[in-house]
Amino acid sequence: MNTLVIYPAVFGEPSASPFCVKALCMLKAAGIEYEVEETADPRKAPKAKLPIMATDDGVIADSDQIRDYLEHNAGIDFDEGLDRGDRAASRAMIRMVEEHIYFAIVCDRWGNDENWAHVREAFFSNIPFPVRGLISGHIRKQALASLNGQGMGRHSDTERFERVQKDIVAIRDTIGNKPFLFGDHPSAADMSVVAMLSAAVATPVETDTSRFIRNDSALAAYMKRGRERLYPEAAP
Repeated sequence: MNTLVIYPAVFGEPSASPFCVKALCMLKAAGIEYEVEETADPRKAPKAKLPIMATDDGVIADSDQIRDYLEHNAGIDFDEGLDRGDRAASRAMIRMVEEHIYFAIVCDRWGNDENWAHVREAFFSNIPFPVRGLISGHIRKQALASLNGQGMGRHSDTERFERVQKDIVAIRDTIGNKPFLFGDHPSAADMSVVAMLSAAVATPVETDTSRFIRNDSALAAYMKRGRERLYPEAAP
């Protein structure tokens, strides 16, 4: 039996991490049997990150490597039907949301004091009260330092939104009048994009990014289609 290890569900999403949600989407699309194991502590994972997938062939770390494993071993092509140009655009779209928009979401959750109060409660409530503040504060400090090193944490809220807004508009323009990014059926890019936009909207206290996505009728309709198709148990 394959086991997918993910962060627990939070804020109405199947997992706190859009990368874990992406992995759930891929496993469902692949049609293979699997079970889910939830943990809030990724320290024992090979790269100290989630998701990971335990298989008969070993442990697969990272959602992108899980995709490679599934495509190679389950005989599935998540970009089936896409020509070379669309496959290239799909890869670029995935990198845009996972290496840019994602870090803006983390800033909104961990850097914003109002949102941090919700994140702290959701992620650290199982830690005994006497040390909860010390541990959560230390982890938050590490997260913010990482965001500063990555670069997104160096921008103001306004600057960060202006950067990410251009990406979100690019997503909307790519969808156009199609049901999904590259046609009538979801591809690998949709699994990343729907999970990432949903994570942005699920941020507990509204931000410029979550407000922009929620109020855009085209994006809202796309997310609804994607959630119903890719992870229906989370669809409204």
